[in-house]
Amino acid sequence: MRASLVRFAKMVVKHKVTGYEEFTKLAESLESTGEPVHILFTGSKDENGESWCPYCVKAAPVVTKALESAPEKSHFITVEIERPFWKDLNCPYRKDPRTHLVFLPTLLRWRSPQRLDGSQCANADLVDMLFQDED
Repeated sequence: MRASLVRFAKMVVKHKVTGYEEFTKLAESLESTGEPVHILFTGSKDENGESWCPYCVKAAPVVTKALESAPEKSHFITVEIERPFWKDLNCPYRKDPRTHLVFLPTLLRWRSPQRLDGSQCANADLVDMLFQDED
């Protein structure tokens, strides 16, 4: 389990986590900032940087591009999920009412009903709206 942090020029703080406990700890800690928190749940990548999830591969460049115009002073968390963990129907990402994942990828605003699932994450207009839309 590892966490990394990168700051974009426009003040979007980008985090990357692997593991449910690491994700929940980070997401909960960012709630107190009062800043928007967007989360991308995606399939993990192999040693060549390729995800096992074909929809995630299609969505990645769209989400990356949209981050360029994401709100200043916001946070973006990428959560990589291993395929065997995801395929388990008791996966905590599926059961947690705060995430309630059904598809990968899923892009959402934390503690908000705003979310995109599956192929919606590869639609540039929808992704831009999710980043720009106020609650």
